[in-house]
Amino acid sequence: MTTSIETLSTTALLNELISRGILSQSQADSATKKAGRAAEKAAKTAALNNLKVQITEAITGGSDRVFSVKKTGNSVGIMDLVEGERSQVLKALTQLTADGVFRKVGLVGGVEKPTSEVNAFQIRYIFDAAVPAPEVEAEEVAEEGK
Repeated sequence: MTTSIETLSTTALLNELISRGILSQSQADSATKKAGRAAEKAAKTAALNNLKVQITEAITGGSDRVFSVKKTGNSVGIMDLVEGERSQVLKALTQLTADGVFRKVGLVGGVEKPTSEVNAFQIRYIFDAAVPAPEVEAEEVAEEGK
């Protein structure tokens, strides 16, 4: 009986390759673990991207412009606006800062300072204007103007 590769699941395919002597059991185990790690990484990335969207939506709807991870006397806490672990919120804020949505500053007594001159509790994220348009749209506009 001939088995078509297209009809096999991943596990069945690995078992078939082992039975034919193409793969060893250790190679199959390694491939299974690698696929599991890739799936976990994809799930974490999707969750982080979802959190970034939630943060962006939450800040664009309000009038506040100074944010921090947790609420302080002079800033709104992002963790009050979205649901997520502190480490994930901080990672999302870091990526949004790199994307240009926020500007990361040190805020001491209402005076902005470089983040290298302040402690971790004085770091704030400033939302100055509308969220920048995605790069794809900017390229399309540039092509239309030619």
